Amino acid sequence: MEGIIKLHFKYTEEEYISATRLYMMRSSDFLFRLTFSSILLMAGILLILLLNLDTQITFLFVFVGVVWLLLLSLIFFVVPRQRFHSDPKFLDEYFLQFSEDGIHFKTAQIDSLIQWSLYSKVLEDDRFYLMVYGKNMISIIPKRAFASAAEEEAFNRLLRRKIPAYSDSKRLKGRAPDQLERPYVPPAEPPDWR
Repeated sequence: MEGIIKLHFKYTEEEYISATRLYMMRSSDFLFRLTFSSILLMAGILLILLLNLDTQITFLFVFVGVVWLLLLSLIFFVVPRQRFHSDPKFLDEYFLQFSEDGIHFKTAQIDSLIQWSLYSKVLEDDRFYLMVYGKNMISIIPKRAFASAAEEEAFNRLLRRKIPAYSDSKRLKGRAPDQLERPYVPPAEPPDWR
C-alpha cells in the first residue's frame, strides 16, 4: 500500500480552458453533435449546389447545421472562459490528498473527503488528469502539481486501482503501463508549502 499523495496548486485560466476542451473533445456526446451538424450542413449545401434543389427542406438542413455549429462553437470557445471567470472556486488554492480511503479536498471554501466511488472515469493527456464524476462534471488535476515523476506514477497506480474506466492516450499507443512517456521535468518554481 502506498502513502498519501499531496498536491497543492491553483488553476490558471488557460489550464482550465484547455482541460475543459480536452474533456469535450473526448466526449462522445459532443463529437456526435459536431458530426451530425456538419453532415446536415454539407448535405444541404450539396443538395443546393449539385442537384439545384432549393426546397424548404434543403434550406432547413443548412439552417439547422449552421445553428448547431454556432452553438457548439460557443460551447467550445466561449463557455469555458465565462465559467472560469464566473465561478470563484477557480480562484482558490487547492490542497488535495489522495489515499486509499479517498480524496481530501480543501480550498478556502471547501473541506471535504470524497470517496473514490464518486468518480466513474479518468481521462489523461500530457498535461492533465481529468477525473469524471457526472455528466460534464470533472476534477482537473494538472500534472505540473506533482513534485516528481515517482509521485505522479504513484498517483497513476492509485487511479488505476480505484477508478476502473481509465483512458490514457499515451498508453493506448503501446506503452507499458509502468512507463511514463515524458521524462520528468521539475517545475520552474518549487511548491509553496506555507
